[in-house]
Amino acid sequence: MQDAATPSWVNPAFLLITGGRTWTWPDLSAMARSLPDGPLSADGKDLPRLIASLLAAWNRQVPLALLRGGLPAPDVVEATGQTLLLETSGTTGTPKRIARSFDDVLRGITGTRGGDGCNWLLTYDACGFAGLQVLLTVMAGGGRLLADPMADAASLARLAVTGGASHISATPSFWRVLLLSGAAPPLARITLGGEAVDQPLLDALTRRFPGVPIRCIYASTELGRLFTVADGREGFPVAWLSQPPDKISFRIQNDLLEARVDSVWHDTGDLVEIDRDRVLFRGRNDLVVNVGGAKVNPVLAERRLLALPGVTDAVVYGVPNPITGAILAADIIAPDWQMDEGWRMLATQAVADLPPPARPRRLRLVEALPLSAAGKKRRIAEEA
Repeated sequence: MQDAATPSWVNPAFLLITGGRTWTWPDLSAMARSLPDGPLSADGKDLPRLIASLLAAWNRQVPLALLRGGLPAPDVVEATGQTLLLETSGTTGTPKRIARSFDDVLRGITGTRGGDGCNWLLTYDACGFAGLQVLLTVMAGGGRLLADPMADAASLARLAVTGGASHISATPSFWRVLLLSGAAPPLARITLGGEAVDQPLLDALTRRFPGVPIRCIYASTELGRLFTVADGREGFPVAWLSQPPDKISFRIQNDLLEARVDSVWHDTGDLVEIDRDRVLFRGRNDLVVNVGGAKVNPVLAERRLLALPGVTDAVVYGVPNPITGAILAADIIAPDWQMDEGWRMLATQAVADLPPPARPRRLRLVEALPLSAAGKKRRIAEEA
């Protein structure tokens, strides 16, 4: 077993605070030295072992499978060298495993050797791409990572306050939970990713945290980080289609966004539309529901509901129907509507101008929405 030397991309000032204990870099290095030889695997529930496994995999140049619960640990690892085996989120179905080089995952992550003094809250599964990016960013910067892998979004919002979180990267669904909770941690930066961001949420965050920079990151497990938007508006500038901000180019084909990475065009699976000077995200192509032969994007109705006064969050998804095959259903969080008998009419009117198949036929008021381990809304009917 090779000695756990500190890689150049790690700042040894890094601290992990989880489970009532503070883990220092010497603690984690010692654990790395105790790990067995050969390919490794780790999950996000045991963060100290995950970090030790990252260190050991790098130093020994062996593959590391990051497990999220959707797929079993691989019996045979065909990959070699410094390779990370990642799982996609599985938001709409069965996840799949993607092999990415360690160097590729580290691309764009920078830090300072003196430590940045930041308190980061981990809201993602650390074995997913977004969570791994947060983890590596804090390790590179020598910051402190506050983590409770078993906590739900509401509990993490409380941890952000008690732990004094200065930096949070999370899905829009998590940020809506935090806003609803009334929590106001001492934030220095707000980051959103993993789901489409709408303007009402950005405006709500600006009101709760005036003057705090807000950035939206667009990335995927397969392609990595593609771009960042920090102008306070949803979507991204339409000018980027002809003048990309970085080395990655973009185009729209059949309402789908494509990205050109390493001279190859890739379908991102994201539905978009041009609205004046912006390209706006309109959900995932794999979210489309077949309602009586009509292909319906549930995000169209969802955005209408989210724009209603009093609605703090909502999810629209397909449920089986014996006549049409499926219909749309909507679960809505709106505390002020609980005593208002007219809420159903308000919701119905909000989607009245959509085609009939695109209007939710089942409406429910709920207190919370189920989120996946990736922090995204669950859109599978039996779990919603």
